[in-house]
Amino acid sequence: MLEQISQHHDEWVAMAKNLGGGDLCEDIVQDAYLRIHKYKETVKGKIINDKGIVNRFYMFSIVRNTLKTALKKEGEYVSFSDFYYEEAREDFSLEYEKAYQNLMNNINNYVNSLGKYKSMLFNLYYKTDFSLRNISARSGIGLTHIHNTTRDMKLEVFKRFEDEFKKLKEF
Repeated sequence: MLEQISQHHDEWVAMAKNLGGGDLCEDIVQDAYLRIHKYKETVKGKIINDKGIVNRFYMFSIVRNTLKTALKKEGEYVSFSDFYYEEAREDFSLEYEKAYQNLMNNINNYVNSLGKYKSMLFNLYYKTDFSLRNISARSGIGLTHIHNTTRDMKLEVFKRFEDEFKKLKEF
């Protein structure tokens, strides 16, 4: 399986470069190969179809997620969870700290008002180091369901508090 996928190596590197991988592109693609090998039983029918053709969109998803993980580890990638749980820094103004704390309180209140199940999934994913796979394995809840629920809630939070996010960016 990896032999078939690696025949398109230059294409995957170009894909990583287009995603903003910079100097990390080769490493990102190698890490993507490792991920595929690690989850080979899970991705077997998804990444290569019955005719032996590599699913480019699926490979794009793997390369993109690998790149995001790598950038996050290096501190270059700012994700929603990083922003959502960032501590108020001393170099910001008191007004910023108040606005930030107000936003965090409003988000927490909103998430908690959505019910125990949704708030539990949201908090597990955004407040802990658990991946979606870890949450799924430990809880027995389907990976796709957890992904869809947390994604939908994140979008709801952004939509509901869009003005407050914009105000924080102005500081």
